[in-house]
Amino acid sequence: MDLQKLTLFFCLMLATLTVSAQDEGIRFTHGLSWKAVLEKAKRENKYIFVDCFTTWCGPCKMMSRDVFPQKNVGDFFNEKFVSVKMQMDRTAKDDEEVKARYADADFLAKEYAVMAYPTFLYFTPQGKLVHLVVGTDSAKAFIARSAAAFDPETQYYTRMENARKEVGSDPEKVKSLVREAKKVYDGVNMTKLMKTWLQVKSDVYNKEDLSFLDQMTMRSEDPGFAIFLRQSAKVDAVMGEGFAAKKTGQIIAGEELYSKWKGEGEPDMKGLESALKKKYPQQAGKLFGMFRLNVYQRNGQWDKFQAEAPRFVEKYGADLAPSELSSLAGSIARNCSDPACLQSALKWSRQAMEAEASEPMIKSVYAHLLYRLDRKPEGIALQQEVVAAYAASTEKSGAYMLKSAKQLLEKMEKGEKTWKH
Repeated sequence: MDLQKLTLFFCLMLATLTVSAQDEGIRFTHGLSWKAVLEKAKRENKYIFVDCFTTWCGPCKMMSRDVFPQKNVGDFFNEKFVSVKMQMDRTAKDDEEVKARYADADFLAKEYAVMAYPTFLYFTPQGKLVHLVVGTDSAKAFIARSAAAFDPETQYYTRMENARKEVGSDPEKVKSLVREAKKVYDGVNMTKLMKTWLQVKSDVYNKEDLSFLDQMTMRSEDPGFAIFLRQSAKVDAVMGEGFAAKKTGQIIAGEELYSKWKGEGEPDMKGLESALKKKYPQQAGKLFGMFRLNVYQRNGQWDKFQAEAPRFVEKYGADLAPSELSSLAGSIARNCSDPACLQSALKWSRQAMEAEASEPMIKSVYAHLLYRLDRKPEGIALQQEVVAAYAASTEKSGAYMLKSAKQLLEKMEKGEKTWKH
């Protein structure tokens, strides 16, 4: 056999092996809308398996690479399920099939409150959601967890539906079920159960109940969000000033700004600001201002950051937490050189220090700014206190923070440059 024919033979052989390997695993449907998938499952009397994944999710990639292609997995799923891969995020590299399913992915994410990735949803041939699996597994364990979708005794959503009926209006039992739902990333029952819990509670404005509400509120769709947003004065009276605004601010910024930016390039500033003002007019100014500063930081636009930060603090400083003030001051200490800006940052840092003088990180920012403004003995003495505080700390992050604090102190003691730009 000549070289050309031999090369062709091996190429054909490799292609055959590749196709064969692909056929051994789960055969996912292609080119079908969610409505068409439901019709296909009903027609073939098969359950539906949906892999909800994102392009950035490492565990999702692991399941697709190591578990789904295995023969025993394929044998199990191909016989019993209509299987669908549903990409839940959007990227510039998406092909036409992914784009065609954008609306279906959005529907599934909202309708079934997908909270983590990978999430695997299991439906009956009639389209009823009955089971949930979240996270990675070995092939054998994944088959076993998926097989639970066929038995009403082991179907997760069926069990939770029965459990909701059994607990009735007992607030402590309802609370226990809420915690179970959160543990397995079940957004559907978390929402339903939290609504029940709020209905049977006569008063939630106490430390224990508000702390529980805080733990169970992660999205604007969660029932607790409306309480933190609309009853902020009552919440702050129990949990401390600014608690409610911080909680709602994190959720709003995450959903309306950071989820739409992904931390790369220049976002649509005008579009994002306009949409935020329309939806949350009272919170928009501060949240968008902080977002803009974070964009400048991420993109290394320190001239813009240096110009904008003082204006932002002048306008919203009274509403900023000590940690937020200190964070802005720290960014200037590490990256900016304008003396007037450094003086402004020192003022913010001092304000944060006065509020939380015992917090080593806040104290370290103040020490760094003193050093930058040629008040080196004061800065070094204060940074020595920071190192001692971290050395005595029992926190898990103490070792890392101690190393960072020591590195800064060593540079200060040697009179070295401690800033980048």
